[in-house]
Amino acid sequence: MKKLYLLLVLFVVTLTSCTKEVIVPVGDDVYTWMQTHDKGTVAYVDYYTGNYIVETFRGFSVVEPLDGIAPHENDLEYAYFGSRGAQSTYNYTGDYFTSINVVATRLSWSEAIYLIDQLSY
Repeated sequence: MKKLYLLLVLFVVTLTSCTKEVIVPVGDDVYTWMQTHDKGTVAYVDYYTGNYIVETFRGFSVVEPLDGIAPHENDLEYAYFGSRGAQSTYNYTGDYFTSINVVATRLSWSEAIYLIDQLSY
């Protein structure tokens, strides 16, 4: 019986520690979001796949949209473009939030174009 209670407690702790909360600011908190995230300009968009390249002060990042919303070229976006993986981004030009996956960071222009071509196939 003690083993059952122990397993139940471990199971509950595991489930509660695996919850994910998406933090999207509302109203005035957008400016806090912009101050705490990297600023990037959309340099190229592959409108067929939706993948795009963002230029930051660290170089270029290749991004895949997770919700199917692709920005336009020259849009300003705020996210952690220096970190790979899934995250939220704020498009300042369009005033909306989207979910993205940063595939690669700190690339040169030719490396970013090559990677966009590889992701298309």
